[in-house]
Amino acid sequence: MKLLQILSEIEFKTYEAMVKVVYKDDSTTKIGELLRALPGVTTVTLASDLGKGRQVYKIKVISQKSPQEAFGALRTNALSKYSTIVGVKVADKTIEKK
Repeated sequence: MKLLQILSEIEFKTYEAMVKVVYKDDSTTKIGELLRALPGVTTVTLASDLGKGRQVYKIKVISQKSPQEAFGALRTNALSKYSTIVGVKVADKTIEKK
């Protein structure tokens, strides 16, 4: 079995959801860049600025996992890797398969 055949059998799914992020610093552009650097994240778009230290992003991820697991991993990674981010809330009703 060739590597190309193995890779073509792997199924990745793309999901998109609205994610509220609470952070310490007042650097709004930096937060989007940090989120984009997380594993599995393909796009990050600022949807709404809720005031100092709170923003809502539209985030698209690619994963082999279920949507809840994929966004759960995003949440865990964001909180563990970046001390600036203190809270991540995924709006479960906004999750869409793309």
